[in-house]
Amino acid sequence: MNVEVPLDFVLGFALALARVLGALMFAPIFGHEAVPLRVRVALAAALAWFVAPSLAPAIVDTAAFGLAVAREAVIGASIGFAASIVFSGFALMGELAAVQGGLGAAAVIDPTSGANSVVLTTLIGTIAALVFLATGSHHEVLRAVFDSFREIPPGEIGLPARGFAEIAHAGTLVFELAVRIAAPFTVAMLASNVAVGVLGRAIPQLNLISLQLPAQIGLTLLLVFLTAGLLVEAFAASFSEDLPALMSALWRAS
Repeated sequence: MNVEVPLDFVLGFALALARVLGALMFAPIFGHEAVPLRVRVALAAALAWFVAPSLAPAIVDTAAFGLAVAREAVIGASIGFAASIVFSGFALMGELAAVQGGLGAAAVIDPTSGANSVVLTTLIGTIAALVFLATGSHHEVLRAVFDSFREIPPGEIGLPARGFAEIAHAGTLVFELAVRIAAPFTVAMLASNVAVGVLGRAIPQLNLISLQLPAQIGLTLLLVFLTAGLLVEAFAASFSEDLPALMSALWRAS
């Protein structure tokens, strides 16, 4: 028995697969190195299979098909990258708090990026990932990918340049999140340094070098313990507000 597959379905499936796979390669959690590549490809193929019947790309030749696939991959990667911007802000927040708290020398290999990262950044990233899953934000990523097929139909010519510029401009959110969430640590470290300086002036016999570093590390760990609940709330608020806005910027600005 011969099974005939319509050409429109094959073309639609290929374009949908390129966009979904591009998003999953860069999106938080889905793009983590712990997720095998075959799992990402299988998930992308399953999602593309459901989307393909609703697509009707107007492809006239092989060259146009190749350009269309490349376009879909870029659009998908942009959605995944936009979703990862929020995580970059949390990572920078951990770097700022760790360096100011005397934990800058305690570096380990971050499995996500493969680069050196301070221990506090790894802890913050783990908490953010758990909140990301607990709040269902991974569903928001998939929903944004599906919405993109309606807002930016596959097979069209050109790229949403204004949307790309909007995502690049949204990179400022990384520094805004980092400074806003790390502000309590910054103020506490400033107060600690002032207190140690005053104590050194009052008691010159003290060895400030051996006193300041343990005090800063202890204060940093204490602040992490006391503000853990507030950090979780800040992460959840950012995922519910900033994440959808970032991912939809690609077609809102177009």
